[in-house]
Amino acid sequence: MMKPAVTVALLALPLFATSALADTVTTEAETLVVITPNAPIVVTQGAASQAPGAAEMPPSAAIATPQMNNAPQNEAWTDVSHINGVPVKVGERGDYLYKLKKTNISGNPFGPFFGYYDIAVSRALGQNVAATVAISGWDMDSGYTQGYQISATVPLFFKKTFSGPYLEGGLLLRTDTSEGYYYDDYGYEASYSSMDTQAWIGPQLLFGWQWTFDSGLNVAFAVGVAKRMSEDANTDGNGYFRVGYAF
Repeated sequence: MMKPAVTVALLALPLFATSALADTVTTEAETLVVITPNAPIVVTQGAASQAPGAAEMPPSAAIATPQMNNAPQNEAWTDVSHINGVPVKVGERGDYLYKLKKTNISGNPFGPFFGYYDIAVSRALGQNVAATVAISGWDMDSGYTQGYQISATVPLFFKKTFSGPYLEGGLLLRTDTSEGYYYDDYGYEASYSSMDTQAWIGPQLLFGWQWTFDSGLNVAFAVGVAKRMSEDANTDGNGYFRVGYAF
């Protein structure tokens, strides 16, 4: 008697399971609202669409920074200097960005008024290092003092390339030409003689500071020393003031 009863129970079990599944009711949400940093996204029965009115929102409004302290917005964010919604002084956004300007061309804008000409080209080699080649020439005292110098240097910036303090080391080639003259027995200048030219090459080391603005315009100055690799082996001063454009 037990075996037939067990057999009937096993045969009836799938029927009860099927009936239980049939009684199970699956409920689907008709509308699901997903909150995002931009416009809300409405998911309706598996299909995603933007909330009503979101399509009419301009792109700038979609990424506008939430107002702080519930203060009313009185200026468009496109007219405000900011980084990711944080206001930054105009012209100083570059102080907070790692992005580098690769090339800088600069010179002394006041030099030509005094017979001095200077131009330099710098190229960024990394986040804190650059290579610079500069050429300078002068013609002063109505032609009695002339010369030029060529330098190849590697500025090392403490902050980032073309911004902040830096040490600049390299080689300097300088040539000075001046008119020789002598005095008579009474100590008065008598006449001029031949031109006297001195040329030398040696290492130099400068300390400088550079300000680069968002426009690419920049101002730099540096002062330091240069060592003559010649018979006298004197130490001379060297430096510059330059205004440039980085891009």
